[in-house]
Amino acid sequence: MALQRDQAVAVHLRLALAAIGLALTFGALSVLHYIPSFSTRLESVGLGLATLRPLHTTFAHTWIFAANLAFIYYFLAGQARDGFDAADRRRFVFHTICWIVGGLGILISLMMGVTSGREYLGFHPVFSIIFLAGWIVFAWTFFKYIAPGFWHRPVYVYMWAIGTLYFMYTFVEGHTYLLPVVNRFPIVDLQIQWKSAGTLVGSFNFLVYGSLIYLGERLSGDESYAQSRTAFLLFGVGCLNSFTNFGHHTFHLPQTHAVKWIAFIVSMLEIIIVFRVLTDILAMRGVKREPGSYSATTAFMTSAKWWTLAMVFGGVVISVPPWNSIIHGTHVVVGHAMGAELGIDSMVLFGVVTYLLMTRYSGDPSIRDRIDGRSMRSLIVGVNVAAAALVAWLMGSGVVNGLLRYNQRPVPEWLASGAWVFAAAGFALAFSLTGLLVRWAPLLMGNSGRSELHDSSERL
Repeated sequence: MALQRDQAVAVHLRLALAAIGLALTFGALSVLHYIPSFSTRLESVGLGLATLRPLHTTFAHTWIFAANLAFIYYFLAGQARDGFDAADRRRFVFHTICWIVGGLGILISLMMGVTSGREYLGFHPVFSIIFLAGWIVFAWTFFKYIAPGFWHRPVYVYMWAIGTLYFMYTFVEGHTYLLPVVNRFPIVDLQIQWKSAGTLVGSFNFLVYGSLIYLGERLSGDESYAQSRTAFLLFGVGCLNSFTNFGHHTFHLPQTHAVKWIAFIVSMLEIIIVFRVLTDILAMRGVKREPGSYSATTAFMTSAKWWTLAMVFGGVVISVPPWNSIIHGTHVVVGHAMGAELGIDSMVLFGVVTYLLMTRYSGDPSIRDRIDGRSMRSLIVGVNVAAAALVAWLMGSGVVNGLLRYNQRPVPEWLASGAWVFAAAGFALAFSLTGLLVRWAPLLMGNSGRSELHDSSERL
C-alpha cells in the first residue's frame, strides 16, 4: 500500500500541533516562576524552571521542524507521480516512530528530573540518537526525490537540502561536550556549545525560508521567483551566515574582533534579505484577494513581514559588540529569540498550516471559511498583540537590567514587581495560540472523503 500525500502531511501537522501545544503549556508554567508565590508551589510539585524550560524550548523547536516537514512532504508527493512506494512508507513509519518515541522519552525523563543540563539540548543524549536516526531516514527519502535534476531545481529545494544536512551536522556538533577533549576545557566547551546553538537555529531557518518561498509560489502561481536573483541571494547569504553567525553568540568569550564584526554584518544581511523576500511575495499578483475578502494565510505572511522588520532593528542593537556586553545575559536575548521564532518562523509556518488545511478542505466552503475567513482576524490580531507585549516587556526590562548592572545599581522595586506583566502577556499569548489550535486540530482528525490534499492551482 502506497503512502498517500494526505497521510504524510496530516501526520506531520498533527505532530507539529501537538508540539506547539506542549510548548505553550510548559511556557505558560515557566512564566509563573517569575512570581515568587507561584514559583514555590511549582517547585513543590517537581515543576521547577530547570525542568520546564528545556521542555518548552525542545517542543518549540520540534513544532518548527515538524511543520516544515509537513510542507516538504506536500512538495515531495508532487514529485512522486504514482504516490510514495512501499519503501517510502517503511521509512516514513520508521522516522515517525523515532520522533514520537523520542518526544515521549524527553517529556517523561525531564519530568523525572533526568537532564543533560545543556542549553537547548537539555534532554538525555540517548534521545538524541533516536532523533538523529529518524532524521537520517527522512533525509534518505528527501534526497531520493530531489536528486534527479537537482542543479536545475528552484531555490527552496536547495534551502531544504542544506537545512536537512546542516541540522545533522550541528546537532552532532552540539553533543561534542560528551568528548573528554571538550568537556575538560570550559572555554572550548562554551565556544562549541554556543556555536552549535546558533547554527542549529540556522538549520531550521533554511527550512523556514524554503517553505516561505514555496508558499509564495503556491499562492501566486508564479514559479519564476524561486529562480530569481533575490531568492538565490538569500540562499547564498544564508549559507555564509550559517558558518559565521555564531560569532554574535560568543561575544563574551575570547575571540578576535574580526570574527565579531563578520558575524554581525552577515547576520544583518540575511535578515534584511528575508524582509525583501516577504515584501516581494506579498506583492506578487495572485496573493491579494478581492476587495472585502480576507485571507488568513496572507495575514500571517504580512505579520511575518513586520516582525522581520522589527527584528532587524532589534538584531542591530544586540549584535553591536559594545552594546551586546551590556545586554548579554538579560531578557533582551530571550525576547529577541522569541520574536524571531514566534514572529518570523512561526508566522510563516502558521501560513503554511492554513494553506495545507485549505487544500485539504478545498471542497467544503463552510470549513474553508472557518480556516481562512474573517472570523480568523481577531485570533491573528490577538496572537500578534500578545506576542508583541511579551517581547516588548522582555526586551525593555532586559535593557533596564543591563544598564543598572553596568552602572552597579540595584534593581528597582517597580521592575521586580513587573513579573506580573510578563506572566499576563505570556498567558494572553498562550490563550490566543490555543484558539488557533482549537480551530485546526479537529480538522486533522479522521480521513473525510472530501478532504484529500491535492495540487490545487486555485489562487488563495
